[in-house]
Amino acid sequence: MATIKLNNGLEMPIIGLGVWRMEGKSIKDLLFNAINIGYRHFDCAGVGTTSSALDEDGVLEIDTTISLESTWHAMEDLVSMGLVRSIGISNYDIFLTRDCLAYSKVKPAVNQIETHPYFQRGAAANIEWFGSVSCLDDPVLKGVAEKYKKTVAQIVLRWGIQRSTVVIPKSSLLRRLQENFDVFGFELTKGDMELIKGVDRKLRTNQPAKFWGIDLYA
Repeated sequence: MATIKLNNGLEMPIIGLGVWRMEGKSIKDLLFNAINIGYRHFDCAGVGTTSSALDEDGVLEIDTTISLESTWHAMEDLVSMGLVRSIGISNYDIFLTRDCLAYSKVKPAVNQIETHPYFQRGAAANIEWFGSVSCLDDPVLKGVAEKYKKTVAQIVLRWGIQRSTVVIPKSSLLRRLQENFDVFGFELTKGDMELIKGVDRKLRTNQPAKFWGIDLYA
């Protein structure tokens, strides 16, 4: 399993599996198949499996009495107690990240944000990718996929890996699980990486401000 080194020296698998909105037997079977294939990294964010954060009218409920700083210090306590080894942030923009770096004793090991060929972004820290891949019908990516005899999804995942991004694809199909994991036997050339760089549209697909009235995502 290929890994990326975090700022605390620990290794994190560079490819994972998202289990968003999966529960019960379906997630049990999915994890069993994924582990057999070789996956060791699973994105189990609670927001994907519960609507408890929404009130009866579907409006997002936000507890403004709990600060991000106090939440972070509580997570640091988990590290001190040996309950977790690494902690990170999600959807933090540059300002929130700077704040966190200023008040934290344990620095965030990763920031999980949306990024894909249509919404490319660079950073000086480890990035973990989430978000729908909206570019699978792109003619440029299709051409690259044909060149390597791979699927477009495999090309996109490989592109993310070569940018030192931890990628988190999601699928419940056994064939797709295997395909998504089979991205370590080839490498995109520098020219093809530049070619994919040219398809960037600054297109964010996760826009909660349109639905909930608050911009949660960096």
